[in-house]
Order: sequence, then structure tokens, then C-alpha cells
Amino acid sequence: MIFDNRNIIIKLNKRRYILVLLYVTLMAVLFFSGLFQDRFKAILAILFSFLYIVYNIITYYLNFSYFSYRDDSEYLMFRFVSMRTFDNDKKAINISKLDFVGFKFEKLFFGYKQNLILRIRTKKGSANYPPISISALSQKHLKMLEQSLNQFA
Repeated sequence: MIFDNRNIIIKLNKRRYILVLLYVTLMAVLFFSGLFQDRFKAILAILFSFLYIVYNIITYYLNFSYFSYRDDSEYLMFRFVSMRTFDNDKKAINISKLDFVGFKFEKLFFGYKQNLILRIRTKKGSANYPPISISALSQKHLKMLEQSLNQFA
């Protein structure tokens, strides 16, 4: 099985760019037009800035990631790239199907933030990989991932 969440990441990036343009446009209209009184301008600017900052903090915390999975060889291959502004290193995990012990889905922030924790067999017992953010996966992809990983656990 092979899948990725490229389409969802493209939608999230479009939303981010549209919000930046909308925010900049609203600020420009507020400050360079005479449509509003100075006090009302300040209140609107603070409100729009607050909403924009809250949105960015939430999306930063959710850590949406491009996620690719394949299990068509002797390895389970996970590729992921965080969509955070300053943390977008490409990362990969390849696990031999023989060493794969199990996995766990971790839900945080009222179920909006989801992580995948992989468990492997080592010489000294078993070990967990650091959590992989799967918040940007659709329900369909989550079910496919769970079914596939259950086959090898």
C-alpha cells in the first residue's frame, strides 16, 4: 500500500497564503483609508491581528506534516516533512517488517493533534520512535494506515 497526503497539504498551504494576503490587505485598508475613525481602526487592527496570531499558534502546535507511507517492500517506509515555517527538514523512517513490534495513535488537543508512535524490536528489547505528526491525514488515510500497520504488528 502506498499513499501520501499531498492534496491536503496543498490545500493547507493555499489557505495559509490566502490568509496572509487577506491579513495584509485588511491592514493596508485599515491604515491607509479614511473609512474608519482612528479608535475604531485600532480596535479592528488589534482584533484582526489577534485572530491571525491565534490561527498561526494553533497551526504551529498542530504541526501539519506532509506524510508518505509505503509497505510494498520488506520495509515499512515513512517519509514526512513538517509544514512549520522554520522546521521543514525532510525526515524518513525505514523499519524492517521483521523488527516492527507495534504502533500507537496519540490524540492531543481535543483530538485535533494526532501523532503516530512506532515501536520496534532492538537487541536490548523494544524502543519507540519519536512521535510523527499525522494531524493532516484524512480519516480515510488514517484507517488505511491503521489496517496496514495492524498486518505487521
